[in-house]
Amino acid sequence: MVEDETTLRVAVACMLRRRGFSVIEAEDGLAGVDLYLAHQTEVELVLLDVNLPGMSGLDVLKTLVGIRPDVKVILTSACSKDILASTTGDGRPLAFLRKPYHVDELLRVMHDAGL
Repeated sequence: MVEDETTLRVAVACMLRRRGFSVIEAEDGLAGVDLYLAHQTEVELVLLDVNLPGMSGLDVLKTLVGIRPDVKVILTSACSKDILASTTGDGRPLAFLRKPYHVDELLRVMHDAGL
């Protein structure tokens, strides 16, 4: 999970852990890429905020796809999905959740992704 809003990151990670998921947390894009490189064989899904300090979520997405083309990514943002559709290009990400999102929405999208 790559999210710069500490409260949101901690809350969502805690909720996912309570439901049996392992979660690796990063507070910015560069840390997210570094953690992905270190754990890519273990990572089944990346929950990625679009607006991150240092390296944007869209740049992180492009980097992750370059590392592993079949990476599963769910983008999150307070902005419109339509705006993102024009910037992500090749049909990525796997899904989009507009903030604020409900835990049930996240779990549904994760289930749809095969998790």
